[in-house]
Amino acid sequence: MRKEVLLAILVGASLGLLITFAVYRSQRNVSDAQKDQVQDVISSQSADEQESSGQLAITSPEDNLIVDSQRLIVSGNTQANNSVVIALNDLEIITNADASGNFSKEIRLDQGANVLSIYSISQDGLLTRVDRTVIVDEEFLNEDFSEQEAEATGEKTPDEEQAEADKQN
Repeated sequence: MRKEVLLAILVGASLGLLITFAVYRSQRNVSDAQKDQVQDVISSQSADEQESSGQLAITSPEDNLIVDSQRLIVSGNTQANNSVVIALNDLEIITNADASGNFSKEIRLDQGANVLSIYSISQDGLLTRVDRTVIVDEEFLNEDFSEQEAEATGEKTPDEEQAEADKQN
């Protein structure tokens, strides 16, 4: 009886190890196949981006740009008369390219990281997309900019408003 129990335990352990090894090998093969598929997708996307770069070229802003202003001009070139959509933080700004394919649009960024997705839509419905990341760094935002902006619009700066309030009191 003891021999039978010992034999059953050995057979069970061997069978368990065999099943575990088979599962390990199959998962390893699947992950290798998945890696190959991911590499193929990345390669095809790179090729697609190179092909589509002739249909949408962004001249401003550069990718991963750090700026000290919340105002930014997005400009570029696409096919003539294409519609251009700039998606930014749940906001979509629509403009059209001129007869030579140039476009330019001023947008307002949020502080911190802003991901811009710029789409060019041809009259045939062909969609081309380019992404840009622009970071507004609040440490670089300076009071001189707000004063220059106020002077340009004819508004008073916060310092001027405070001085005027002190004079009235």
